[in-house]
Amino acid sequence: MCSTSSPLRYTLDKKERLHLKRDVDALFASGQAFIAYPLRVIVDIRPIVEGEQAGCAILVVVAKKYFKRANKRNRVKRLIRECYRLNKHPLIHLAEEQGLRVHIGLLSVAKELPSYQEVERGMLKARARIETLLTDEWKKDKEI
Repeated sequence: MCSTSSPLRYTLDKKERLHLKRDVDALFASGQAFIAYPLRVIVDIRPIVEGEQAGCAILVVVAKKYFKRANKRNRVKRLIRECYRLNKHPLIHLAEEQGLRVHIGLLSVAKELPSYQEVERGMLKARARIETLLTDEWKKDKEI
């Protein structure tokens, strides 16, 4: 029994989350931002350095300004993480193909509690935009 590829794992490990202060600071300092309602997306694409793996890492932020109660902020964060977890594989595959490290910040801009469908629609828009950024980045690298 020899499989040609490993099965897709729908998990969100620690290595797929942005947790180092230097990575978060770099994301906000040099990332490209756009809105895919109800998300504001910040993307920082970098070539991998030695000791780093190609792939994607995310940061999820929900502002206390819009959701005063922690349980509502946690719910929105859970929705965003769930949508990313289920839709991440094309991004990761593209980043690994091109040898890039992609840091993604997903910030909620909704003023009311969004539904799963709204978050998923925004996530799919964001994923499509990030995929075009990755292919553009790859084309630039090939021209040099």
